[in-house]
Formats: sequence, structure tokens, C-alpha cells
Amino acid sequence: GPIGVVKSGAEVVSKSDFAAVVAFAASISVNLAVVNALPLPALDGGQLAFVLAEAAAGRRIDQRVQEGINAGALLILLCFSFGTAVGDVTSIFR
Repeated sequence: GPIGVVKSGAEVVSKSDFAAVVAFAASISVNLAVVNALPLPALDGGQLAFVLAEAAAGRRIDQRVQEGINAGALLILLCFSFGTAVGDVTSIFR
């Protein structure tokens, strides 16, 4: 989770050379780009999925439908993020 990534980053910074720090930062950046490109609503890939669906259907998807789908997906993503953060914190204190 996010707290584990920060912990790993701190270890890389404290124990490694500059090249390792740059490689760690690059891996975080690539990982973020890949996850953001997934076709999940509320992410960039989800917006692309809406555009492709509109092109395939030949008409626009109702804005309220898009907003509802994005809101539901964002809620799920936030719950998942909170759960992973809680898991990270509890693993620190074990």
C-alpha cells in the first residue's frame, strides 16, 4: 500500500546511491501511469472507455449516468485505498 511504498522509498534513499533512488522513482511513475490507464471509471482509462463506448454507440452517454458510474467507482477506489493504508499501518505495529 501507499505507506509501505513510502517506507520502501525511505529505505532506498537511506541505503542506496542516486541511481537506485532515480530507478525507484521511475518505477513508481511507471506504475502510476499503468494503473491510471486501466479502464476503471474515475481514472483516465475510464474516461477513454466512455469515449470509445460513445463512438461505438454513435451517441453520447448521458452525463448523469457517467457521473453516477464515476462516483460509484471513486467510492470503491477510496475504500480500497483506505483499506490498504489501514493494512500498512497495522503491519508496521506488528
